[in-house]
Amino acid sequence: MRWRNSLLLLLLAGSAEAAYVVTQSGRQINGTQISAAEDGSVTLVTATGQKMTFRKGQYRSASADRPPELAQAERLLLEGQGEKAVPLLEIVKADCRFLAWDQNAILLLANHYYATGQFAQAATEFQRLEKQDADVQAKLREAMVKSGQTGSVLPVLEQDIATGTREAAAQAYLMRGDLKAAQGDTQGARRDWLKVATFFKAQQELAKTAEQKLGQQEDLPQKNAK
Repeated sequence: MRWRNSLLLLLLAGSAEAAYVVTQSGRQINGTQISAAEDGSVTLVTATGQKMTFRKGQYRSASADRPPELAQAERLLLEGQGEKAVPLLEIVKADCRFLAWDQNAILLLANHYYATGQFAQAATEFQRLEKQDADVQAKLREAMVKSGQTGSVLPVLEQDIATGTREAAAQAYLMRGDLKAAQGDTQGARRDWLKVATFFKAQQELAKTAEQKLGQQEDLPQKNAK
């Protein structure tokens, strides 16, 4: 339900249509058409027919009119027909590269793959997002863990522990503990989970998860001793 509510908010937030370029000075130039080249340059056609080309680095952002395929894909996702939405989102991702809407399509693709357990694809799409909030970062790391990308995710988790927010650090300890447990390092896993339960009590949900993991592991030493 939370996934569908988030999708509905995204749909409503992205309802305005416009073709424009925002220059480095902050000036917004509106137009009737816009296109982007593979090198990141964009060409805007104004209402008077003038063509204005901006090379990558000469503009802050650019946006095309909202592609109809995006609305179709959103409706399909809300109806639970994610597989039918994927091809439409791929079209938006390709056609609107550098024109803002590709990011919407990528996020929808990533969340669809994540929700349906296709974690390798989810990780790939999450990594393509230009802006990653805390929720995206957490899902990316979990998708990497669940898709077996251990070598890639461990340095990221170490970085989260060293310099991330309290939430990110606690999440990283939990995930690192899960990885250790999967590799048979039960004591190492216990140490990571214990850190969350002991030192991250303000992050209540994560601390509770750590306590549950510790409780489930309590009889492991006895089993190993037999």
